[in-house]
Amino acid sequence: MRRRKRSALSITLLFGRIGLRLICYIVLVIAAFAVAGRAFTFGYSVFHSSPMTGAPGRDVAVTVTEEMSNREIGELLVRKELIRDVNVFVTQAAIYNYKLYPGTYILNTAQDIKEMISIMSTEPETQAGGSSGTVIPTRASGGGQ
Repeated sequence: MRRRKRSALSITLLFGRIGLRLICYIVLVIAAFAVAGRAFTFGYSVFHSSPMTGAPGRDVAVTVTEEMSNREIGELLVRKELIRDVNVFVTQAAIYNYKLYPGTYILNTAQDIKEMISIMSTEPETQAGGSSGTVIPTRASGGGQ
């Protein structure tokens, strides 16, 4: 009689351990899919960023100072509702090795991140007196096309 109770208890514990392991494996698989999905979405956004709005969009003035890092510029663009994700902006600027210049820029919500970075990476023209002036680059005609 005691042997039967012990074997029943052993079987119950065995099934309990198997069930617990199975639940752990299921949670790990779900977590792996979630991480992979986020990684894919981020990677896709880096190489295929889309504008916030369609053409003609809305023009927004942005002032970049010399002290600002790419992350701070990206945060400014998020606050101005020109881009969705600071990390995508920073990653694109790093991948394409852009140097962003200080100045005041007119950007448009119909431009994608690469277009905005391209505008901000255009070196300002030097004025006749030899001093560097602030040039306000505008969006390309067509609102980001």
